[in-house]
Amino acid sequence: MNKIKTAVFAAIVISAACAVSGFADIGVVDMERLIKLHPRTGTDRAILEQYVEDFQSEREDIIASLEKETAEFEELRKASEDVGLSEKALEEKRALAKAKVIEIRQLERKARDLASERQKQLTSEELRMRKRVVSELREIVAEIAQKKKLDLVLDNTGLSIGGYSPVIYSSEKYDITDDVIKKMPKGKE
Repeated sequence: MNKIKTAVFAAIVISAACAVSGFADIGVVDMERLIKLHPRTGTDRAILEQYVEDFQSEREDIIASLEKETAEFEELRKASEDVGLSEKALEEKRALAKAKVIEIRQLERKARDLASERQKQLTSEELRMRKRVVSELREIVAEIAQKKKLDLVLDNTGLSIGGYSPVIYSSEKYDITDDVIKKMPKGKE
């Protein structure tokens, strides 16, 4: 971990030293703002929200089944305590109640597994969508950096390992965020 911190710190120091000495031209970009403004972001958010709604619907169906099974179990449990029934009938009711408990546990397990699986899928899909947007933005940033003859472009919103932005200060003339916004695809995809 310390080696990583040292490497990141060294890269920042070298970049700053090169910029100060005139060896490197550095630009900055507000990736957070670019991601929010990218047309895919809104579309992707809508897709993810629909995914969550679908999961909620699935979950509600399982909960309704659980409630139904629990009510049936309660009826069987009460019936298995009815002293007016024969021993054979009581045994049947107890066996049915026991089977119902197994069904309830299976439904509970299914609900937990479903929630875990859907959370993994949602996280994976969200990451895939984010990578796609960031990849498109990187291409645009690279194109602008080449035109402006920039050697390095830093994200002034990103956090380093230490929990702070590696860009402490930059003049507005180094910020290419607006240039990237102009090059982004327009409208919804």
